Amino acid sequence: MQEPKMRVLIISPQHWGTMRITKHHYAVELTKLGHEVYFLEPLEPNWKIGQTGFTPKTTEYPNLKVLTHTILAPYNLKFHAKGFFDLFMKRHIQKMEKAIGQFDLVWSFDLTGAIPLKYFKAKRKIFFAADWPPNLDAVKAAESADLVVSVAQEILDQYPENYKKLLVSHGVAECFIEAGKIPFSKTDEQFRIGMSGNFLRPDIDRTVLLDIIASFPDILFECFGAYEPKNSNLGGANDQETIAFIEALKAAPNVQLHGMVAPEKLALELRRMDAFLICYDVEKDQSKGTNYHKVSEYLVYGRPIVSNKISSYSSSGNCIVMHSDSVRINFEALLLDFEKFNDCKLVNQRISLAKTYNSICNKIVQSCVA
Repeated sequence: MQEPKMRVLIISPQHWGTMRITKHHYAVELTKLGHEVYFLEPLEPNWKIGQTGFTPKTTEYPNLKVLTHTILAPYNLKFHAKGFFDLFMKRHIQKMEKAIGQFDLVWSFDLTGAIPLKYFKAKRKIFFAADWPPNLDAVKAAESADLVVSVAQEILDQYPENYKKLLVSHGVAECFIEAGKIPFSKTDEQFRIGMSGNFLRPDIDRTVLLDIIASFPDILFECFGAYEPKNSNLGGANDQETIAFIEALKAAPNVQLHGMVAPEKLALELRRMDAFLICYDVEKDQSKGTNYHKVSEYLVYGRPIVSNKISSYSSSGNCIVMHSDSVRINFEALLLDFEKFNDCKLVNQRISLAKTYNSICNKIVQSCVA
């Protein structure tokens, strides 16, 4: 067995689990590139005086371990005494490096700055800003990075000009590329719209989405992703509005809630869809309509995608149906002229675009080392 090229730590604000988004996919891709990867779980708010612990857990990937950890400081200090909390975290990181060993590369997706990148002794550091920085702490979190990466130019522009930056699109896991190669064939006359992601997110445009579902009772809307807080490794809202939204989805006769599925299964399930729907309220959206991970996954199948405005795809023509600010109007446009948006030329254009996202992980690593 070949020795790992680098020891890599992924700092994630979301837990490892069934649902996988950007940081999870990059962790897997790094192992495929021959690196030894530790996926650092987010800190839990519970704590015990005088106790610090680090527990690596094996995964289905030989070179990938999930690292859970506990701190000896109250987590709430982060919100009330950030400087004091950082001192605890500096010591915590020193203990981590002593217990687990030092890393060649630390790759942070943590916009909260809860685990300061600057205290690691790694040779290289990458800060990945997948979403819009919510505050100054999110910008400061990147100050010691050798490379700041984002999926949208508007997000990169929020970071100082003197930082080394790299603009990429969201990558796509190999299992989606492989599933996209399987020819599409309908087994019945049912028209299916696919949606994937975390349905507990408060930035979904719930009113518009429920209106579309109710207005087209003959269309089946298949939803893949978390809709129960207790089962979600990605978090999400649990207020009365969210509960009412999920109950409305459950009650709709033309909605199927599949729940969370592993990426390999999701990739195969999505290939059954006739088209895909993305419906976010850009004013509430954590990425402010700049880019979404699910777009690159949908593109591999070649089928039409209806969405709210996504700035990173503003010049993609009809690859994504988002000509209007209204998702409802865009959806109606798709149904009125489905053959136009499902034309062979457009299908191939979407698939070709998705394939260009397949080696992004290696590009980022090379850019950091260069």
